[in-house]
Amino acid sequence: MNFTLADGREVAGARVGDYAVYPDGTEAQILTGAGEANSQIALVGSRLSNGDEIINTPQGHLLLLQRQDVAWPDDFLPAAEC
Repeated sequence: MNFTLADGREVAGARVGDYAVYPDGTEAQILTGAGEANSQIALVGSRLSNGDEIINTPQGHLLLLQRQDVAWPDDFLPAAEC
């Protein structure tokens, strides 16, 4: 899944299994995401293998809606042990 950022850059969305790279060059694997029905895309709130959580994104266009009285699937941002 690709996104066009506000500054015009085209970027690919991160998914479960990809790695977040920190400014110091260290990496942590993305453990949780939006679930199989949503291509396992990483979200704000996704957990990383080092215990961190994704807290922001340069992308601001993806919106997932939850219908009233319809629960999220079990694999949507599940609890993760790091």
